[in-house]
Amino acid sequence: MPLEGPTRRRAIAILAATTAGSISGISRAAVAMEWRGLAMGTDACIVFSGAEPERVGAAIAATVAEIERLERSLSLFRSDSEICRLNQRRSLQFPTNDMRGALELALSIARATDGLFDPTVQALWEAHVDWFAAFPAAGLPPEGVIAAARSAVDWRRVVAAADLIRIGRDQRITLNGLGQGYVTDRIADLLRQHGFRHVLLDLGEQRALGPRAEGGSWEIARAGAPPLRLSSGALATSAGSGCILGAAGAAHHLFDPRTGRSARSWRRLTVHHRSAAVADALSTALYAASPAEIAALVARFPGVAVWGTDWGGREHRWSSGVIEGVSL
Repeated sequence: MPLEGPTRRRAIAILAATTAGSISGISRAAVAMEWRGLAMGTDACIVFSGAEPERVGAAIAATVAEIERLERSLSLFRSDSEICRLNQRRSLQFPTNDMRGALELALSIARATDGLFDPTVQALWEAHVDWFAAFPAAGLPPEGVIAAARSAVDWRRVVAAADLIRIGRDQRITLNGLGQGYVTDRIADLLRQHGFRHVLLDLGEQRALGPRAEGGSWEIARAGAPPLRLSSGALATSAGSGCILGAAGAAHHLFDPRTGRSARSWRRLTVHHRSAAVADALSTALYAASPAEIAALVARFPGVAVWGTDWGGREHRWSSGVIEGVSL
C-alpha cells in the first residue's frame, strides 16, 4: 500500500504577499521577503515583513535544517522516519522528543475530543486507498472492509513513554492530522529566537508572529467567504475537497473514526488557536462533529474560535474565552 503522498491542498491562501527585493520609494517596513519550499509533503511559504535580507538568509538556512530534522521524526512520506519505523515494527525505542511530544499531544487531543481525533486512523486511509486501487470504478468500500479497518482504530491502545512507544499489532498511526501544525509551531519558535516579530508562516497551516511591520494584519483568503485578518496565533482549515479518493470522488481523507467513513458534516472548517498544532488537530476532529458537538467540544479548549461552512454555504461560528489575534 503506497504511503500517502503530498496531495493535500491548502484550503486558504495568503493574500498580497510581496516578493523579496529592494523596491525604490517604499520603506523597509513595507517590504516583505518570501521563502517558498516544501514541508511535510505540502507547499510551504514564509513571509518576513520589514526584515534585513542578511538576517532572513540566516534564518531560512536554520529553518530548512529544522524542517528536515522534524520530517525525520514525523513524516509518513519518508520511509526512514521514526513514525514509519514505528508502523513497521509496532514499537520504537528511545523516541526523539519531537516524536514523543507530537504523539502525546495527539493522544491528549484524542482524549479531549472523545476520540473524534484519533492518530490510529491510518488503517482507514489504507483500506480506502487499497480498495480504490483494486476497484477504481467502484463505489465506497463495503462495510466488511471498513469494519476490519475500524478494528485497528483505537487511540487508547497506544503507549507513549519516555523510552518506548508501542502500538497494537494491527495498528498504524499517522500524525498528519497535526504534523503540519506541529512543524509550524517549531519553526515559529525558531524564528522568534532569531528575533523576528513580523512573520507569516504557511507550512500547510498558517501562523502569525505578530502583525506586518507597518502594523496591518495578514489577510488570509477563504473561498466563498470574507478573508480572516490574522495578527497572532494560528489558523488551520480542513476540507474534504483537499484530497479526494476514488475516481468519482466517492470518499475523502477526513474520516469519522466512529463510522470509518469520510465525514460529511461540513464543506469547510477553520480553527484559530495560539498553537498551530492544536488548531490543526481540532480542525480535523471538528470536521466530523455536528454543530452541537462542536459547541460542547470548543468549551473544553479556551481561546479557540471556529468557523464552519455548511453545504448550503452558511457560515457558523463558535468560540471560547477571549479570542485575540484574528478577526473578520
